[in-house]
Amino acid sequence: MALVAGLAFFLYFSVGTALEVQSFRWGLIVSEILFIAGPALLAVRWFYLDPRSILPLRRPGARALAATAVGIAGMNHLLSVASALQESVFPTPEWIRLFFEKELVYRGPGDFAFVLVVFAVVPAICEEILFRGFLQAGLVRAFESAPVGIALTALVFAAFHLDPWRFAGVLTLGLFLGWLAHRTGSLTLPIVGHALNNTLSVVETALSGSATEASGSIWSVLGAAFLVTAAIWLIRRRRT
Repeated sequence: MALVAGLAFFLYFSVGTALEVQSFRWGLIVSEILFIAGPALLAVRWFYLDPRSILPLRRPGARALAATAVGIAGMNHLLSVASALQESVFPTPEWIRLFFEKELVYRGPGDFAFVLVVFAVVPAICEEILFRGFLQAGLVRAFESAPVGIALTALVFAAFHLDPWRFAGVLTLGLFLGWLAHRTGSLTLPIVGHALNNTLSVVETALSGSATEASGSIWSVLGAAFLVTAAIWLIRRRRT
């Protein structure tokens, strides 16, 4: 497990980085597929692991799917507001902020769809295969504790992004996605939730023109917290 995760990280931050320097968007797609999802998928085949327990993809019920969407919408708003507050204390370096804002610029509906594929769909599928699938399943089994496995996976997930300015937010998202995977016994909802979260962030940046600015009143924060709480309650009430 550690070997596969280490190999994925090494390839992603060496060969993958070189590809992204040439063409960031296409390099990111290739890196996610070959160096994030690839090692996990190969490990399942090479070590004769049961894909039904490592990479379970069950069709979610409508209730669980709706609860996931509602919860992610609320969490995305909370994390955006928290990120904006953090910027006043621990601001993201200007060159990093400008780089991501530049990459999220689109030219027409077709290019916007491609941006969503690059930054939302592909990372959601590939990263969930590695983290909530292969890594979390292994850690839960190794420590014989779901909370420990979920927490450690979320920590590795947050550290993987190499972004101290987003560490707390990515960690929080990772904990929620890990809980979803464990509670539902499927990677489908974490993939959907991950993709929706990234989509909302891309859309927010496209509308505001900034990757670090967000606004929210006390009522919007309370409403978002209610949505997250309601989503957790709904998913806890019934397994999919």
